[in-house]
Amino acid sequence: MGYNMPKGDYKSVTLKEELVDRVGQAIRRAGTYHSIAEFVSEAVRLRLETTEKTIEKQIKAREAEDADRAFLRWLAEFQS
Repeated sequence: MGYNMPKGDYKSVTLKEELVDRVGQAIRRAGTYHSIAEFVSEAVRLRLETTEKTIEKQIKAREAEDADRAFLRWLAEFQS
C-alpha cells in the first residue's frame, strides 16, 4: 500500500495494526473524526497537555521543597 505523506512538517509513526483497526472502528461508529490520523493527532495532543501539566506540577513541587530546605538551613544558621 503506497501512501504519500502530505507536504509540510510531518513525521510518521508505527502503530500496532490491532490498535489502528480499533481506532478505525471507533471513528466509523462515532462519526466524529475524518481520519485515523486526525484521531491520533488529537489523542497525542491531549495526552501531551496532561503530561506537560504533570511536569509543571512536579517542577513547582520541587521548587517549593528547595525553598523549604533553604529556609530551614537559614533558620538553623540564624538560631546558632
